[in-house]
Amino acid sequence: MPKDIAVLSCGRSDFSIYLPLLKKLEGMDEVNLHLIVFGSHTSKYHGYTYKEVESFGFHHIIKLDTTLGDDDPESIGTSIGLTAIKMSALWSNLKPEWVFCLGDRYEMLAAVLSTVSFNIKVVHFHGGEKTLGAHDNSFRHALTSLSKIHFVSCEAHKTRVQEILDEENAQHVFNIGALALANKNDIRLMSNDEFFNKFRVDFTQQFVLMTYHPETVNPRANERNLAAIFEVLDAEKCQIIITLPNNDLANSRVREELINFAQLRDRVFTYGSLGVSGYYTAMSKCSYMIGNSSSGIIEAASFGCYVINVGSRQKGRCCSDNVFHVSGDAKSIKKVVNDIQKLPRYSGRNIYFNPGGVNKVLEVLEI
Repeated sequence: MPKDIAVLSCGRSDFSIYLPLLKKLEGMDEVNLHLIVFGSHTSKYHGYTYKEVESFGFHHIIKLDTTLGDDDPESIGTSIGLTAIKMSALWSNLKPEWVFCLGDRYEMLAAVLSTVSFNIKVVHFHGGEKTLGAHDNSFRHALTSLSKIHFVSCEAHKTRVQEILDEENAQHVFNIGALALANKNDIRLMSNDEFFNKFRVDFTQQFVLMTYHPETVNPRANERNLAAIFEVLDAEKCQIIITLPNNDLANSRVREELINFAQLRDRVFTYGSLGVSGYYTAMSKCSYMIGNSSSGIIEAASFGCYVINVGSRQKGRCCSDNVFHVSGDAKSIKKVVNDIQKLPRYSGRNIYFNPGGVNKVLEVLEI
């Protein structure tokens, strides 16, 4: 009899990470896959990215509206409660054998908390990572404590998860690398014409990819970090693609700053989402990536992309040699830009790449 598996996705980044595994599960007779999209996926403000999820043709997608329009602390707290309520109603009718959760979002923690009273087994991906500049750090470790099986992205993270768990549960931690990269060679990158027609950027010319999310532990750092980045990018005089932030605390202020910067410059373009193919194409063609996104830490090395990671949001995360960490001041950022421009395209190792990750998941869960 097929196993019912529910996969939780609360935003564009976790969906792109899941994608190789989702495609595998969708084609298996042994699995009934239920893809539950919520959080920023269903927010017009964040690009209605559930539409991209639907475009992949998954047979059973459940869409839950759980995000409020504001990003103040009370609204975030209310979204957590709303997510738990709607998920509890869902589990009353859907009885999956496993629930997959990924990462560190507050919405994901609320969804997983709702499974506890139903005795549903939870599988957690990307545990053990550190992001000291974001509240996500606490959410991630809480998800680890609530989960039965743990698939981590490198050996250091495996050790950290085992330290959080008791001795019995520490046996259920497996390093599979980053799932997003499992089918890297199957990812279709866009041609220059396709890319230009969709995003107005000619990648035969120099361009920079910027993805910046709010620092939530110290929100005051965002204004300083952005001012420094803008000063450097203004001097660069090249095309710039900016992807707008996720629905973290105080994201609207960061979003406003990014949009204002773009509106005053005809070579700067902002998008809520580039989609999986568009984003990876941008990584593979840009001069460098700047900001503080986990995609720069985890995925960019596999696309030959150097990353300037600004501020503290990703502080503590293990990185490959393509990542340069800088504080939020223009002088430090400019020095790294100058250094990168003297380097050939990055061709080193990505510590998160493991082509056997998907098959390892299926083996452990006996699918």
